[in-house]
Amino acid sequence: MPIDPYAALHALLRAEAVRNAPHAPHPTPTPVKAQTEDEEAHHQEKPGQADR
Repeated sequence: MPIDPYAALHALLRAEAVRNAPHAPHPTPTPVKAQTEDEEAHHQEKPGQADR
């Protein structure tokens, strides 16, 4: 079965792009977003709701 030259070229170019792609040695953790005062007030329990 003959080799498609365009498919071979595409595979070589893709392999070269992957090899030359920049990569981080270790994944960096995503920063935790600080809550604003409005969000903190919204998440606080209101008196009387805990006994429902």
